[in-house]
Amino acid sequence: MLKQTMVKLFELIIFFSLIIPQQIFAESIFSAGYKDGFYIKSEEEAGIELRIGGDFETDYRYFGEDERADNGFDIRKASIIFEGSLTRYFRYGLEYEFQGNETKHLVDAYGEAVCGRHSLRLGQFKEPFSLEWQTVDKGLYFAERSMGYYLTPGRDIGVMLHGLFFDQSFIYAFGMFNGDGIDGSTSGNQNDDPEMAARLVYAPFKNKEIKWLDALQFGGSATYAKIELNNVDLEIKSTGMAGNELSIYTLQQNSKFGVLRDVDSRRRFGLETAWAFGPFAIQGEYIKFQYTDLLPSGDEARDADFSSWYVSALYSLTGEHHIFSGGTIKPLYPERFFNPDEGTYGAVCIAARIEHFSGDEDWITPDTFVSVREADAYSVAVNWILLPMLRCIFDYTYTDFSDPIRSRVKPDGNIDYINSETVLTCRFSINF
Repeated sequence: MLKQTMVKLFELIIFFSLIIPQQIFAESIFSAGYKDGFYIKSEEEAGIELRIGGDFETDYRYFGEDERADNGFDIRKASIIFEGSLTRYFRYGLEYEFQGNETKHLVDAYGEAVCGRHSLRLGQFKEPFSLEWQTVDKGLYFAERSMGYYLTPGRDIGVMLHGLFFDQSFIYAFGMFNGDGIDGSTSGNQNDDPEMAARLVYAPFKNKEIKWLDALQFGGSATYAKIELNNVDLEIKSTGMAGNELSIYTLQQNSKFGVLRDVDSRRRFGLETAWAFGPFAIQGEYIKFQYTDLLPSGDEARDADFSSWYVSALYSLTGEHHIFSGGTIKPLYPERFFNPDEGTYGAVCIAARIEHFSGDEDWITPDTFVSVREADAYSVAVNWILLPMLRCIFDYTYTDFSDPIRSRVKPDGNIDYINSETVLTCRFSINF
């Protein structure tokens, strides 16, 4: 299976090469090297470029609760990335995920037309929503994204216009998507109504020569879609539940009295702010999520409301500066690479986060023990960044639940429950 997949990926690379106009290809002289990924590009100005990268993350997780049997190693992520440009006017991207048991492993697949600081993207990619969701993996300093991540729209197939205005101080992204997730998703949209999504970010002091306010930014996001019952599929997870079957809140088509009969729309709204100065950075978000007019069997239609917020702070102990650009925080670049022969050991960054999730108690079936009304989490993480593409994360997260969660059924038939979660995650990460 892996061999067949690799063959298909390389066939796609060849395809991209063949669609380049033959005259341009014949006249180009190509060079290779490494900068934020391996690249092959033509030496002519604004020519052809192909970048090859990847992500690999392996974890060891240790839980403090005796009721958990999850201690162990895990491959959290293993993907390969192809991206590049076809002259200055066109770009493309492709990411394939090998990890996991799901069959839908295509993560990103898009083409993009570029005009100055504005671009039109078509294909499958992240919907424009949320600062944390738009941040690339190696720009994150905790083992997992916050609980609010599970309220975001994720990736979908559609079209998006995005770019910059006013000396890069105003960032916008507007998109129209299928509204049912990545390609091959079983959930569809019988009404064929698209999901509309938008994110706006304003940095009022960008390039205004007020250095300590240069990185201050404010933003907002929203999505709206008319949906069908197959699209009612909400699972909220804590840090220690990411990548496994446990959740702290579940709402699906068959999760309330056996069946839901109808639904109207799905709405999201988000507010965000961030600031960085020197080795210090802080960011926070609030996200509200709503299903409207959910109709359970034998009852009246009503809404289902959820919300989440977090505040996080970073500090680089080795003095590197945090940078916000394009509306997101950029990965920390160590001033001194890991090289024991020269007495240098990379960068060290500490991070702290507090977060909260509120679930709609009207949609909780008490005797199932799969959903909680509220959850509060506290995280402390140490990031050792040996090289720009290599780091280790040590994340300690404690999450308190307002209601017990069923954690496992033992061989003798007894059931274990947890009222909190304490997890230490040790991650080795390669992002090139």
